[in-house]
Amino acid sequence: MPIQEILQQIITYLRGIWRYRWFAMALVWAISLTGWLLVSKMPDQFKATARIHVDTASLLKPLLIGLATRPDVGYRLKLMSRTLLSRPNLEKVTRMTDLDITAETPRKMEALLDGLGRSIKFGSTRRQNLYTISYAHNEPEVAKRVVQALLTIFMESTLGETRRDSDSAQKFLVKQIADHEARLKESEDRIKEFKRKNIGQMPSEGKGFFQRLQGAQGELTHARLLLKEASNRRDELRRQIEGEEPVFGFGSSTGASFQTSPLDARILNLQTRLDELLLQYTDEHPEVKSTKSVIELLTKQKEESLEGVTTEIAPQSPGLEQNPVYQQLRITLGQSEANVASLSARVEEYGNRVLALNKRVNVILEVEAELKGLNRNYGLVRKNYDVLTSRLESARMGEQVEQAGDDVKFKVIDPPRVPLSPSGPNRILFSSAALLAAMGAGLGLAFLLSQIRPAIYDRRTLQKISGLPVFGSVSRIWTPNLLFKQRLKFAAFLSVGGVLLMLYGGVIFIFRAEGAGSGQIINAVRQLL
Repeated sequence: MPIQEILQQIITYLRGIWRYRWFAMALVWAISLTGWLLVSKMPDQFKATARIHVDTASLLKPLLIGLATRPDVGYRLKLMSRTLLSRPNLEKVTRMTDLDITAETPRKMEALLDGLGRSIKFGSTRRQNLYTISYAHNEPEVAKRVVQALLTIFMESTLGETRRDSDSAQKFLVKQIADHEARLKESEDRIKEFKRKNIGQMPSEGKGFFQRLQGAQGELTHARLLLKEASNRRDELRRQIEGEEPVFGFGSSTGASFQTSPLDARILNLQTRLDELLLQYTDEHPEVKSTKSVIELLTKQKEESLEGVTTEIAPQSPGLEQNPVYQQLRITLGQSEANVASLSARVEEYGNRVLALNKRVNVILEVEAELKGLNRNYGLVRKNYDVLTSRLESARMGEQVEQAGDDVKFKVIDPPRVPLSPSGPNRILFSSAALLAAMGAGLGLAFLLSQIRPAIYDRRTLQKISGLPVFGSVSRIWTPNLLFKQRLKFAAFLSVGGVLLMLYGGVIFIFRAEGAGSGQIINAVRQLL
């Protein structure tokens, strides 16, 4: 569509609206006056506000890292700030401020809660942890009580939820610790009973079967080597004694004798060692048996050596027994034979150990596997028990920090207060909105009437409506009398509109004076209205 036709259509609409301008003006007057009257009848609103600062930067925080559990106060504050206007909290506010008395029916209670939820404003600055609570009501004391109730709920709920979480956590930990104590005792009893039933087949000092078997085999090999060395030494001493000739050492020193011999000293040492072993072990212990057998062997060798000296050597050479070299060789031989006997007993004992381990290989392996399982279960339960005990101690220390009041500090910067003059409603804004709405309704009415009862203002419109060619048009000639009447009507229309604007100005002045505190003037005007 060409721009010229669009402009022509707009001009046609404007002419139609101007045609019904008085109807529009009447509607504007009616709506404006009604709106201004309703705005003046609106009750005053007193807005109560309060500001609170939450300090979470405790001095104990860096000192208790790793020692005490610290609740996430920041998360708790965020959650509480989002749920402060929840239904349960609003019901608590109505009970704390006695607003629930005014709600006689459930429907009125629902309307009261909905109104509270819409009217209460809660804002915060995340960086500074500064929170603002505001509420507007036609009674200043009610507004103040509502804000105070919200302030109390915010502080108590934030701290109360944290303490309730701490208490529930401690109860859970105590229950788990008791359960783990029972399981720990049960595991200890199972291990004790298992060790009692399998005594003699348990791994010693943390060594397994193969380590024990390898150690026994190593000791057996070492003992055999020592036995072989001792046997060779004994045989060499025997050859030396059998080939000894009494070529020196003859004399009449018959008075020289030995009070004690090395063999006696060895028997004495072994007897002392046996006494010490009997203090620790029973007579059935392998080392006790070995020591006893060595003592018996040495005693027997001592008796044989004494008999040999008197029966064999004496007939050959009565003076040979006085030879110190020969005596020393006999003594060394006796010691070597005792050593061979001791090592033989040791080799036999180690051999028996290796044989016993080889015979019990399956049983010992099963015992070790079962014992490892029992120890593993015990270690797991013990580890969990220690962790739970540590966590419980941390939770209790954290609770003590909370009770000390140094964890979170609430500081009321601005207590709930209500200004002397009403803070609402914004009557100037509502009056302006009423005037604009009236003008829109008037223009709408005039446009609707122009469409219901249309008029033709030019040839093009007539040709378009009739579909017939228009050969010409007759212009209207305005005489001075008609022009005067027309101008008089236009002036009257402007005057009526001007009076309406003057009334609007007066309304704005009155409402502005009310905001400045001129309450007596406003009350007088309201009584007139």
